[in-house]
Amino acid sequence: MDERKENIRYCFLLGVHTMMLCPAINFVTPYLAAANVSTKHIGILIAVSCLLAVLFQQFVGRLVDKNLIDGRILLLFLTAVLTLGAFSLVWIDFAGSLKAIIFGGMYCITFVMLPVLNSFSFFYENKGISVNYGVARGCGSMSFAICSMILGFLMLKFGIFIVPLSYGLLGAILFAILLSMPTLKGTVSTSPTQSASLNLSKFPAFRMMLIGLCLVMFFHNMLMTYFIYVIEKVGGDSSHLGMALGIAAFLEIPILFLYTRLKGNTPSKYFLTASGVFFFVKAALFIAAQSVTMIYLVQILQIVSYGLMVAARVYYVDEVVGKKYETTGQAYIAATETVGMVLGSIIGGFLMQGLGVGSLLWCGMIASFVGMICMISSCRAKR
Repeated sequence: MDERKENIRYCFLLGVHTMMLCPAINFVTPYLAAANVSTKHIGILIAVSCLLAVLFQQFVGRLVDKNLIDGRILLLFLTAVLTLGAFSLVWIDFAGSLKAIIFGGMYCITFVMLPVLNSFSFFYENKGISVNYGVARGCGSMSFAICSMILGFLMLKFGIFIVPLSYGLLGAILFAILLSMPTLKGTVSTSPTQSASLNLSKFPAFRMMLIGLCLVMFFHNMLMTYFIYVIEKVGGDSSHLGMALGIAAFLEIPILFLYTRLKGNTPSKYFLTASGVFFFVKAALFIAAQSVTMIYLVQILQIVSYGLMVAARVYYVDEVVGKKYETTGQAYIAATETVGMVLGSIIGGFLMQGLGVGSLLWCGMIASFVGMICMISSCRAKR
């Protein structure tokens, strides 16, 4: 195998899948709102889809781990189902509730793919091919940024049907890439390193950091799910939504590439805590924002909030709980995203339905403030 060629192919694979997360996460609300689905029900739909995705991730992960199914064939099947679902939303004028169910299924499938896609990195590792995950992740952020900007503009110019159409086209491209990927049947487990069970009571600093991360992820995911309403509050539209999301995604890239140099010998807990502080600053500035330009300026803080958090949290687990508990520790860290997405979508939906976007922003600021305090407390703790 040609290492350079395989790295390029892997970057394309992750890049296209990351682009699919754009209509799934950031344009689900405007699409379903246009189908007359209430914000409350949008929140419930996202939460249920997310929880189902977590359950199915475990199931398909075990199937691939035990070589009961070829991960590539499974991904091809899931991608085909998703693509057909997306194009059906373009071609058929379903009722709003049925549109919500189909889109929710697509949302779920997109996240179910993640652990199987990661299995390709273990395949390459087993073949002695060095795959640069940081570069692949950076390509994913760049792809997401480009997709956000283009999708926002196209939606404004041509209409809401662009959301499922783009979803379907990206699914078709992913399907074509998967056809060229190697088989995963008989390769190493997607979780080759086993770790001991982690007792959180023995790691109070780690436990407090998890609470803090759940709260800032609650704010982040609630904001991203209903960001279109924040944009509209200051006089913007879908094109401004796409630009704001694109700015944030582009600014994640430098920190993903440069974090190890920036970190040096400094413990990652300080960088992770700093990201919590900037999440709170972002939340406060979003409340104060009175124009689209101000929203764009606030999005610049993405580099030291979400971008820094993503880069630091992987190293933080190893530094705080050690190699023995690394796998379980990473699972706990990943769970904070799920908790934030589920709670953020449900609570945000009810707040938007009953009290409006102002209450959503204030709730997010309070949550991020408490989260920041928890992270600072964790950082100051000895263990």
